[in-house]
Amino acid sequence: MSQHNDRPEAQRIDDVAPAISAADVTAYLRRHPELLANDPDLIASLVPPSQSTGRNVLDMQHFMIGRLQNQVRMLRDIQSDLIEASSLNSFAREQVHAATLRLLDAESFEHLIEYVTGPDGLARVLGVRAATLCVETANGVAGIGIRGVRVLEPGGVDRILGLGEHCRLAAQVRGSRGLYGPLAEEVNSEALVRLDFAPGAPPGLMALGGFEPEQFHPDQAVDLLEFLARIVERCVRRWLDLPPAR
Repeated sequence: MSQHNDRPEAQRIDDVAPAISAADVTAYLRRHPELLANDPDLIASLVPPSQSTGRNVLDMQHFMIGRLQNQVRMLRDIQSDLIEASSLNSFAREQVHAATLRLLDAESFEHLIEYVTGPDGLARVLGVRAATLCVETANGVAGIGIRGVRVLEPGGVDRILGLGEHCRLAAQVRGSRGLYGPLAEEVNSEALVRLDFAPGAPPGLMALGGFEPEQFHPDQAVDLLEFLARIVERCVRRWLDLPPAR
């Protein structure tokens, strides 16, 4: 009669599996020297020798210190990038807050438009080369004849931004004369934001043209620009007595 074996399967396999010796590990590492270089977690778990134990033996401590130094340099670079980005975001936030207060202080619709589009207004506060306000001609809106407001053909905002898009940032561009007039040749990047003034009113566009080719680029956050656009919308509605947008 056969004897019943109650040992678990894993234990029976371990009993018959050949033991792996230190010599086997050494031989494998010699055949695959890239293993340690490609596995930083494995390197971190090793206990290095205090110094080289032979002419052909790699000083693992030196290797690990070099890797840690590279990691520290990488972390410092990341930290510097984060600090720089934080400083730029803070500066932009202060600019937008200052522009918002000036927009709210406008004493008339003409004064508002002059501040948004004039060289000493929004463009100077935001540090851009040009700032313009555009409105489509469909259905007409009181005050569109005000100097400084550029007129777009019906559907022009969707054509420029893309159907249904609200904001577009672009680097390395050639400024459009239709948006920036004579300053177009000095515009090398731009931020375009849709303006929705009121139900039934034609849409508008706020265009900011940067002199530097990378002043605006698609990877930038747009929350501050969107906020500024909402302020412009509300100021226009107040002076033209338009109903609030839905």
